[in-house]
Amino acid sequence: MHPEAITSRQKEILKKLPVPPNFYLVGGTALALQIGHRISVDFDFFSSKSIPSNLLDRLQSIFGAREVEVVLNVSYQLTGRIKGVEVTYFRYSFPPLFPYIVYENIKLLSIPEIAASKAHAIGRRATRKDYMDLYFILKEKHVELQEIVDIAEKKYGEEFDARLFLEQLLYLDDVVLTPITFLKEEPDRASLLLVFEEAIKKVKL
Repeated sequence: MHPEAITSRQKEILKKLPVPPNFYLVGGTALALQIGHRISVDFDFFSSKSIPSNLLDRLQSIFGAREVEVVLNVSYQLTGRIKGVEVTYFRYSFPPLFPYIVYENIKLLSIPEIAASKAHAIGRRATRKDYMDLYFILKEKHVELQEIVDIAEKKYGEEFDARLFLEQLLYLDDVVLTPITFLKEEPDRASLLLVFEEAIKKVKL
């Protein structure tokens, strides 16, 4: 595990953060803790179960009402900023396919499923973090691209278009250039394309 992938403030918050039993950490933070490629500054927890109705009260009780800034509070999502760190709880209709990884008593989505979720996201929208995350997953051979496609097809069904994803993987012009703090060497455009092109050659649809 790579605790250096989150900030000292995140570590402080994570120790106290209430995480309902069916919720697990996803996205860039769950990936960064496992492969240590970049800093990730928020927490996203997903579950196919409902968000407990008293969760906001618990957050405010633990951290203090003044320290919890509510960003969104609806039936399927609770997002707040706790001491400046954004925390989201989200009801997600696609349950995990593989066992969790556990870090500090927190369940993390596995690398193969994080990769599949990134593939699903890239097929729908383009963010720099998703491309960078997939670059390190593929370059360091945590998961092969064929397996990523297979998992995404199984998990997301008709919501995942494998051909569109592979096309988008090589189309970097519309990627939103959000700032990223890397813990490993930052790849340039040519490096990204080289890794993606080599991986795509091995994929059979």
